[in-house]
Amino acid sequence: MDDRSRIVLSAFLGALAGGVAGYLFLTDDGRRVRERLAPGMDDLVQEVRKLRGALDSARLASREGWAAIEDLRRGFGDRPRAWDAEVRPPRPY
Repeated sequence: MDDRSRIVLSAFLGALAGGVAGYLFLTDDGRRVRERLAPGMDDLVQEVRKLRGALDSARLASREGWAAIEDLRRGFGDRPRAWDAEVRPPRPY
């Protein structure tokens, strides 16, 4: 997408957003639409907050997991590891 297309697309999206905002905030019909949407928007905000909390918990668990793996890795020091590509486990005879 070239610069001219981006400018045209941005202008179109800005005009669309302005038209929607004008309708919702400057007309009686828009006020009624907002009143009907308000309870649903409150529910949506609650769900987004729950999702954010779940993502924060997952992020914390991930950090703790990586920290535990790093602690284990440091505990083995410089000994060869079987999962390194350069080191192969001894062959049984």
